[in-house]
Amino acid sequence: MSKLLEKGDIALFKYNKLRFSFANLKAGDQHILTSDPWSLINSHLQQKISKSRGENKTFLERALYFSSLAESFYKAANSILLPTRATLLYYGMLNLVKCFLSYKKIELETVHEHHGLNLPLGTNGQIQAKPKSNEGVNIFATFSELLGKKINHPLNINFRQAVINIPEIHSLCHSLELINKRKLLPISIEILCNSEHNKFFTEVIIDNEQKTKVDMGKFLKTERQKYFINGLPREGKIVYRSKRRKSFNKENINTIYQNILKDYSKFDIVPILTNTGYRYYVDLKNPELPHLAYSLLCMFYLGTVARYRPNEANELLEGTLRPVVSEFVNLSPNQFLYQLCSILLEKECVVPFSSITPMSTI
Repeated sequence: MSKLLEKGDIALFKYNKLRFSFANLKAGDQHILTSDPWSLINSHLQQKISKSRGENKTFLERALYFSSLAESFYKAANSILLPTRATLLYYGMLNLVKCFLSYKKIELETVHEHHGLNLPLGTNGQIQAKPKSNEGVNIFATFSELLGKKINHPLNINFRQAVINIPEIHSLCHSLELINKRKLLPISIEILCNSEHNKFFTEVIIDNEQKTKVDMGKFLKTERQKYFINGLPREGKIVYRSKRRKSFNKENINTIYQNILKDYSKFDIVPILTNTGYRYYVDLKNPELPHLAYSLLCMFYLGTVARYRPNEANELLEGTLRPVVSEFVNLSPNQFLYQLCSILLEKECVVPFSSITPMSTI
């Protein structure tokens, strides 16, 4: 089979490489370097508002308001210690989600709103996520659905179970033996074209050493099994190639490129922002929620425990989970901000090399 496969050239558009991204980029788009994603969101919304009227303008103005609230909560949290810090960060992340929902024209101000999450009485570490109902707007369930995973029934999730689904602290969870085997598989993705430059195909490249670290047999499962075959062999690598090639021309190249990104959105691929850009991983366990939803859920838990359950808060801060809680609170809000900013703007927002921030230590 591999002898029949052509090598393929890196796909270009106007001399720029077509890159895989979790954001809905346009063909040839490059990174946006920013140490202040809040200003990007603000500027983007202001520009949209200046060109809008009526109901569309109302949604955008509401999004701008929620973005401003989110920024204030984030900045206020910088000088506060745990457990109070988690409360401020939850409200920052929640209002950033409300900004995103308003941008997507989800009505919030004139209807009853519910976080969509609660901590059942008599439980320790349990969070319940409710599905959408006809009673107002369920913020969490709506957010999860917009990111690609619909909540069809109540989910009861333990904090320990939830936190291992957050990519940036997954390695720490493994080191602390909260999980037996890693479930995040590091990958590289290449968008390629044939020698005639009229058909796209993609390859996922994995280091051979991952065979000993994760359950590689789970890669070709679910939607990925239908999409991939073995790719052209590379030394020291495992390669999977898309079964189908997509024809393109100058007129439709952007549409075809974005269709590829849409295809990949079904494969449980999660990003981590580093000081060299985004790295990508396949979640081999088919999670029930998007990774950003897990981040919001975990911060809801920490923020709510801080306000209402002092004994449980003390257990978290003095027990074996303290390193996980601390790492999560230090890393995840910025990951959440940069990634949601990228999704909202449909641009890939990354940290500049020259920016000295906590993000640069990831």
